[in-house]
Amino acid sequence: SSCSLIPNMTPKDLLVDRVVKRSGLLDLLQWALTGGSSNTVNTDIRNILSSPSAPAIPQETLDLYAAYSGAAYNISTSWSCGTECQHPGTEGTVIMYHWDTPVITSTGYIAVNNNKKTIVVAFRGSNEPGDWAEDFALEPANWPDNISGSSVVSGFLSGYLIASTQVVQTVVNLSKKFPDYTIVATGHSLGGARASLFVADLTTKYPSLAPRVQLFTYGQAKCGNQAFAQYMDNLGIPIYREINRGDLAPHLPFDNRPYVHFGTEAWVTFSDETVFCKSGDYSRCSASLSPAAYSIADHSTYKGL
Repeated sequence: SSCSLIPNMTPKDLLVDRVVKRSGLLDLLQWALTGGSSNTVNTDIRNILSSPSAPAIPQETLDLYAAYSGAAYNISTSWSCGTECQHPGTEGTVIMYHWDTPVITSTGYIAVNNNKKTIVVAFRGSNEPGDWAEDFALEPANWPDNISGSSVVSGFLSGYLIASTQVVQTVVNLSKKFPDYTIVATGHSLGGARASLFVADLTTKYPSLAPRVQLFTYGQAKCGNQAFAQYMDNLGIPIYREINRGDLAPHLPFDNRPYVHFGTEAWVTFSDETVFCKSGDYSRCSASLSPAAYSIADHSTYKGL
């Protein structure tokens, strides 16, 4: 069993283990976690420079939406979930809608923070390892119809679509009630992928809302092909994907499937400094790591989560 590779794995750790199994990459992961042929990891921040024109933002902003992402694991109808709900900047948050679908697992909430004039749409990542057996189907699905050539991971899509109608409509209604509020989509792991699909769905159906939308994800795997990624980049909105150290999940899937990342990568290095890399030039961020540096544990230790 691959679970023996890392003892005392949490549910968030185990979900990545399940992904690796389903990707047929267990041997590579075992090689990476046991040292492989090289333990060389570039952790010298002096040799890792931010990509030209990559937009940097305060780490406090990334941590704030990490807290909103983390809250999706525990929250229901009121803003009460432990440390995430006490994170600085979340004061005054009110839950407007919560969903939890039982057949195809999908959970999240929509909240309003009047202090920050923000509508938050948070998608929960997998809470149990078994969720991935149903949700992480790697086959591409042609979606959305109005982005030519776009395809996304079918497992991510099924869990998004099961709740999408009410989620989108609720956000549209709130956007009319609060016309000067920013709409922030966020999520950790699987939740980050679904938050990305939500942004594509909302902006293709309601393009006038696009300038108000922002996206913050944490430990997100690749979720769409080049056409999908190009659409997301062309929106011209703030999109930040935080990657914690050697987190394995953002590098999945490893094989030749057509999925790629988009947006600005915010890589928290092994020196705990954040390096920003713009879309199309991720080589100086987490892509600079060798597979020997990939870590399941780093998937569940994002600051703020």
